[in-house]
Amino acid sequence: MDTRRLEAFTKVVDLGSVTRAASVLNIAQPALSQQMISLEAEFSARLLNRSTRGVTPTDAGKVLYRYAKIIMRQVEETRRNVLEHDGRMVGNVAVGLAPWSSVSLCGGALIAEVRASHPGVRLQICDAFLIRLSEMVLNGELDMAVLYGKSPARGLNYIELGEEHFSIAAPPGLLPGAGSTIDNEVLADLPLVMPVRQSFARQMVERACESVHKTPDITVEVHSASNLVAALDAGCGATVLPVEVAQNLSRQTPLEIRPLGKEMRMPLSICIPDSEGLSDAAFAVYQILERLLRERHQTQQGAA
Repeated sequence: MDTRRLEAFTKVVDLGSVTRAASVLNIAQPALSQQMISLEAEFSARLLNRSTRGVTPTDAGKVLYRYAKIIMRQVEETRRNVLEHDGRMVGNVAVGLAPWSSVSLCGGALIAEVRASHPGVRLQICDAFLIRLSEMVLNGELDMAVLYGKSPARGLNYIELGEEHFSIAAPPGLLPGAGSTIDNEVLADLPLVMPVRQSFARQMVERACESVHKTPDITVEVHSASNLVAALDAGCGATVLPVEVAQNLSRQTPLEIRPLGKEMRMPLSICIPDSEGLSDAAFAVYQILERLLRERHQTQQGAA
């Protein structure tokens, strides 16, 4: 199997266009089209749906895409291990951290400890919205991810870490009833600053409002922590965050943090593929990450 054709195939799928992929790969478009035809002949299956709007993978193409991503990462790691081998552990390890979760606060500690213990390991941290971390683990784009949920999809294994507890945080003076808890009725009437609808926190808030037959008043939808702080500073509304994240954010901007009348909580898990073992480098990072997260969870439990 020609790994160059696999790399070209993944680029075509990622960009949704043979023409754009050819430009990025710096090869002629007819040559790239011929590579895709040859790949389909090799697998005796149609891999791409072609239309005037571009290309998308068929069901068979989706399977090949997932394995091609894994193969390309393994090829890259093999090349690096051979070229840079000096007895140290080396490799590329990609870790996803659920954005706006307490685990996202562990990113700095994870980077520092991996760097100190395994300087030959190149760490990549992904904590972006609009990305399904579980799909990236399944597709081989991430070695592991810490995310909300405990019911794995086929091909994934979830290791539960505990539960994340949420609170409401708002600019001073916005929340009604001094010091009182905020129930779902009040929550639904508050102007809210929330992440995009794909996020678990947003879905949790929407379910809470639906329980009282209301729709949340999302006044600002943000994609990053910096935009969240800016919206809170501007008095645009309240937000719902893990307790530890809200407390950490209050060091950057004045916030009133209150408990929610009906407790909101979600399970946190480490997600890894169950179809293959982690590389030595990824397993080393996994051990550090799991320890950091369990220590953090125990500290939170003790504080509670």
